[in-house]
Formats: sequence, C-alpha cells, structure tokens
Amino acid sequence: MTKLGALITLVSGIGAMPVHASCEMDEVIKIADMSWASASAIAHIESRILEQGFGCKTQLIPGDTVPTATTMVRKGLPHIAPEMWSSNVRKVLEEGEQSGAITIAGDTYVSGGVDAWWVPRYVVDANPELKSVKDLARYSHLFNDPNDPDKGRFYNCPPGWACEVMSKNLLKGYGLDQHYNLFSPGSSAALDAAISSSYKRKKPILFFYWGPTALLGKYDMVQLEMTPHDPERDACNAKAECDNPTAGGFPHAEVNTVVSKELKEKAPSIYDFLAKVSLETDMVNSLLAWGDEHNAEASEIAEHFLENYQEVWTPWVSPTVADKVIASN
Repeated sequence: MTKLGALITLVSGIGAMPVHASCEMDEVIKIADMSWASASAIAHIESRILEQGFGCKTQLIPGDTVPTATTMVRKGLPHIAPEMWSSNVRKVLEEGEQSGAITIAGDTYVSGGVDAWWVPRYVVDANPELKSVKDLARYSHLFNDPNDPDKGRFYNCPPGWACEVMSKNLLKGYGLDQHYNLFSPGSSAALDAAISSSYKRKKPILFFYWGPTALLGKYDMVQLEMTPHDPERDACNAKAECDNPTAGGFPHAEVNTVVSKELKEKAPSIYDFLAKVSLETDMVNSLLAWGDEHNAEASEIAEHFLENYQEVWTPWVSPTVADKVIASN
C-alpha cells in the first residue's frame, strides 16, 4: 500500500469512529442518589446526560440529606447532589459555601419543595367554602375519627420527621386541637396506604404531605391555605416543646443542586448544565406517578423523562449534547 493510500485509510478509519465529547473531569463523577423517588430519578437523569452527552463516567452514590451534605463539605464528595433540601441542613451548607468547598448551583425546583396540609379535590367540590386551614374547625365532622366520633382526624407527618413537630404545633396554633385528634400513621408507607384507601373510596381525609411525590401526581388533591410563614413569629413551631404555637405556615422549602468545588473549577460546561437544571413540581409529580403506575425503577423513569420531556431538558445543554443524548435513547 502506498503512503497516500495508507493515509487515506487511516483518515477514513478515524472518520468512522464514534465521536464522543471529551469529559472535562478525568475521574468518575460521583452523584448522590438520595433515598427518595424524586431525588433518585433526577440523579439518574443527570447521570445519563453526563455519560451520553458529555462523554463522562459517573457513579451513583447512595445518600441522604445530612450525611451527603456533610461529606460534600468535609471531603468534597460526592461531586453532585441533585436534590438537596437545603432548608434542613442550612448551617452545614453555609459552612461549605464560606470555606469554598461547595457551591449552590441552582434551584432544583422552580418554586421549591412543598410541605402542606391537603384534602382530596372531591371534598372541596362538595364543600366549596373549605379553602383554608382556618376553615377546618367547621368541617371536623367530615373527617371524623372512628375512635373519637366527636372529633375529626388529622393524619400527621411520618414519625421522626421535622414536619411531625411542626404540624402538631400548627394544629394547636390554629386552635384545631379542640376539633381534631392528631393521628400518627407510623410510617410514610402507612400514610400513603391510608390516603390511597380513602381516595379510592371517595372518603374525606385530612393529611400532611410533601412534594414532589408520586401520590400528588396520581391523585387530585387540594392544598389548604395557611398564613405565610414568618421566621421570627413561627420559630417556636419547630420546637418539640413549644409553649405558644402560632397560626403560621411551613417555611419555604429550598431545594438545590449542590456542586463540589472540584467539579465547578475543572468542568465549567458541566457546571453550567447543572446550574440550569430546574423543574416544575407538578411536572415531577406526574413523572413519578408514571413511575409508580408502571412499577418503574429510577433508571427507567430517567429514560422516560429524556424521551418524553425533551422540551424541558434540552435547554439545559448545548444542541450538540442534546443530540447525543437523544440518539442514545
């Protein structure tokens, strides 16, 4: 073979090779895979985009709010926490920001997470004057407690969660402890079962719930209005021993994408992508409801999202990256 022929063959061979983006990170990018559905789904979504679009290697690391925030600040790992409920670890994150160990890249949810009291839509349709927590005293008969028929039943937050204490104090702050019994569901699974059972039978139920979640995407629920949270006025509501609970509300739930110093400095285009990741809570509720209906794993939910919500995620990345991800799914 002539030198020219060899050169042509070599160039032709190179042109036939698959072209991948060169990842800005030489090491494996570690992503926190939190223990709840929405966070795990987003972790898988970001992992797929990084691998398929940016040519990176990723590893999903099991995590939870406090331990993940702590290890990111202390050790710089994992590199990414896609759904950090920052309100619950504010002091740790502030320490990390001040030291430069981490950066808050953006808001995972456009309007933040949701903590609230809910009733089914059919209850409000039948009782249109029921709009606010302040109205509940007049409607305790709808939510009667089978163990105490003279009072209604309020299904509280799962035990051990911060919202358990806050809901208890809010019930007192609004004077509703005279009309309702506080009922502990025992676990989040038991709370889900009670809500699902009531909804399927079109029975009234009053309960605390949070979002985004599959349950709020699956069932048509109405969030009851509360007096907006005031940090000074309502500070006592977060304490287990609160002498004077107030008729306030839940604090705004900040939910952020948190990124390590190393990734931000070494991978500016990846950081730019992560800073743009922001989702509507209602959309995530629907996505998780699809996952629940199809018994889908987080990886399958991610695949469904990338295939069916291109108008949501393609603006996060360049057209080149988007095309590579689309071609891979």
